[in-house]
Amino acid sequence: MVIIVNEVKEDDWKEFLENYDEALIYHTPEWRNFLKTVFGYKPYYLFAIDENDKILGMLPLMHIKSKIFPARLSCLPFAHICGYIGSKKLKRALLQNAVKLYNNLDANYLEIRDYANGRKFKIFNTFSTYVLELSSNPEEVWRKLDKGSVRWAIRKAYKMGVKVEVAKDMNDLTEFYEMNCRTKKEIGVPCHSFKFFKELFKNLGDFAKLYIARHGGEAIGGGIMLYYKNTVIYGYGAADPKSLKLYPYNAFIWKAIEDACLGGYRYFDFGRVSYEDAGLINFKKKWGTVEKKLYYSIYPENRRFFMENRNLMHHLGAKVIRRMPMPFYKKFSDTVFKHLG
Repeated sequence: MVIIVNEVKEDDWKEFLENYDEALIYHTPEWRNFLKTVFGYKPYYLFAIDENDKILGMLPLMHIKSKIFPARLSCLPFAHICGYIGSKKLKRALLQNAVKLYNNLDANYLEIRDYANGRKFKIFNTFSTYVLELSSNPEEVWRKLDKGSVRWAIRKAYKMGVKVEVAKDMNDLTEFYEMNCRTKKEIGVPCHSFKFFKELFKNLGDFAKLYIARHGGEAIGGGIMLYYKNTVIYGYGAADPKSLKLYPYNAFIWKAIEDACLGGYRYFDFGRVSYEDAGLINFKKKWGTVEKKLYYSIYPENRRFFMENRNLMHHLGAKVIRRMPMPFYKKFSDTVFKHLG
């Protein structure tokens, strides 16, 4: 007999995830704890267990209440892909339980950041991710990189004296946070709070690593990589807008890829990008990646999905955000960022 529960022992949870290659860092209890701590989202995780309390399937869900956007039940905020994990025959049962949960909550819609082949789900494909297959020999991966752009930029960065190191302390994280604020403000979008990054490392531990690119001792770029099983996800990146001619992104991304190869990882996921962002797509393709389409499933199918209108909201707000004084911009971001996951 199989029953659905909301709580399981964390050790059993972690053991269950080890049996599924498709499990991501986003499915872990560490990620749940991180989201709860930073944003105060209420988790409604669904686990299918047998009579011996063995976990057979799981669907992680968070209830996001918002005064800016419609409230939603999401699998999972701040994850570019996240869906059901477990026995295929139990997937429909857990999705049905998610629908029942949605009907009992104050939520505008249910969002699964994966393909949910159930009735009355509307499937969206407005994003892709780009994945690089790794090798134990970094030279094999190096040969996949576009010679005239990526390899050239990496060599150029090193030749100009850019050095990449793994962050060692809170000062490094503070430097990255400040660069991230400048980067996001330049784009015209809210930035992550310092608490977001601090709690990320506190909760994820060895699952997260920060690379810092320096020139003349000054931080000019950095990226946070997320590690789980055989995959590295390029989670968050930023650079000093005045230092882009030193190619900090190319420098720290290559260092992270090189280390991932030597660490035995199989895949490097460059993360989500909108089909409308041709420049970023081109950048990620030139690293020898393979496109992976991302499907998001929304219930009910006739419910308006706010992400359809994000581009319009971005264009309307970007000019205002760019003109904000930095202290005001940080406070504004701290207030609204939790609603964007």
